[in-house]
Amino acid sequence: MATLNKCMSVLRPLISEGDTNAIGTAEEAVNEYVAAAPATDRKDALLNVQQAVQAHRDEAPGTYLPLADAVNNYIEKLMRSLE
Repeated sequence: MATLNKCMSVLRPLISEGDTNAIGTAEEAVNEYVAAAPATDRKDALLNVQQAVQAHRDEAPGTYLPLADAVNNYIEKLMRSLE
């Protein structure tokens, strides 16, 4: 859980700012979080961070959040690669 909190501590401000130039930083945070999970748990790890990103996105209705969409797209891409 501490690892998810670390990942989200990077993602939350980036998502709130909505700066798509920060996608590299966001992807790195996701990659570090997933890498910390055992290989058999990586899909669950991605689902956890995806749910947290969505929850943060939902807390800011009416805000333009292109970075949240980009992070979700990246997570989906990683999930497909694990299938």
